[in-house]
Amino acid sequence: MTLKELSEHPERASEEDLEALRDAFDTLKEFGKHSKYILNGITPKSGRSQEELAKSYYEETMLMAAVLESFIYNPIEEYKDINEFVFNYTDNSFIFDVSVARYNLYLVKLTILGLIEVIKEDKYNPTFAITEKGLSAIRQQNYSNLAQAALFNLQTQRLNDQTLELSKRAVRQNWLMLAVAVASAVVAFVGLIIAMRG
Repeated sequence: MTLKELSEHPERASEEDLEALRDAFDTLKEFGKHSKYILNGITPKSGRSQEELAKSYYEETMLMAAVLESFIYNPIEEYKDINEFVFNYTDNSFIFDVSVARYNLYLVKLTILGLIEVIKEDKYNPTFAITEKGLSAIRQQNYSNLAQAALFNLQTQRLNDQTLELSKRAVRQNWLMLAVAVASAVVAFVGLIIAMRG
């Protein structure tokens, strides 16, 4: 089930989506507000490429910014309304790649950080409220700025990767040209020797 479908029809959520949501709230209860931050799957031994890390950080900050922005007009929002806002706030090509489980993890992270809080638990459609700390983050555009910086870093990483690939290709072409030049020199030298003997 996509985030758009979930936002429009939370009652149609699959058991897997509901399990992911329950797991997210169980994580919240287990860790509480004093736990370490959830690091989006990044560990010192994760073995992820620099582009994967940059994309992951952009995804996280963009979605967290979108969730916070959903509270601008109403300090209390239901899960489905937050989802609808996030779906409309973010680029469709981007949002379709995000799993519901990961999205729910970002909601949990915002709750752990004290930016939003659950004020009504519901199996399909819990209700959240923004905290004073969350309002401050919106006013200062913290997550929006982080998302823009993360996008810039992601694009820079992609350009660096392309530049590296072009450099490797240029080196291979230079070696090929050197081989052609050496072969031409050998042919010219052989031709010169044949001409001198003849």
